Amino acid sequence: MKIALDVDSVLADVIVTWLDVYREFSGRSLKKAEVNTWNFWKTLGLTRKQFEDIFTEAWVRWERIPPTENNLPGTVKRLRRLHTVDIVTGRTLNTVPDVKKWLSWQNIDYEQFVRVPTYTLKSSLEYDIFIDDSPLNIVGAADKNRHSILYDQPWNQDMEPHPVIYRVKSLVEAADIVEKLTPQKP
Repeated sequence: MKIALDVDSVLADVIVTWLDVYREFSGRSLKKAEVNTWNFWKTLGLTRKQFEDIFTEAWVRWERIPPTENNLPGTVKRLRRLHTVDIVTGRTLNTVPDVKKWLSWQNIDYEQFVRVPTYTLKSSLEYDIFIDDSPLNIVGAADKNRHSILYDQPWNQDMEPHPVIYRVKSLVEAADIVEKLTPQKP
C-alpha cells in the first residue's frame, strides 16, 4: 500500500511561522487556536496572493518552523516499515526547495516528493492511505473509499464525523491506525 503524507501542519508546524510573518506584515497578533477555519486567510481580509506570499516567506524561514511533534523521524520510519511513504503536498513551486531542506534537516525519510499545485485536491492521486490536516483532501479521499486520517488542527474542528475518516492528535496515532489497516502476513 502507498501512503500520502502531508507536510504542512502534519509534519511541519508552519502555521507558527506563518503567524509570525503575518504579524510583521499586518501588525496583528493571532494565536494558532484562533485559526479555526480552513480558508482562514479570507476572514483576515487577505487576498489569495497575500496569503501565498506570507506562506512563501514562512518557508524561506524554514529553520524557524518547528515540527508538529517530537520524534517525527522515528514515526515516519515506522510507517515506512509498513508501506511506501511519499510526501504529498499542495504548494507553490517556489517553496519546494525550502520544504525539502526542512525535511532533510528533520531527518524525515520518504520515497518520493510529490507536489500538487496549490488548491488541487490530492484525492485524485493513486494512494491507499491519506494523512492530512485538510478537511477538503480528507473528505475527497474518503469519498473514493480511501483510508483517510485527519491530523487534528484548530481549522478542521468543524468537520462532521465520517464513517471512513479517522481523526488523530499525533502521527503516532496515525501509525497505530495504519498498522491496524495493514493485512497481517500468514
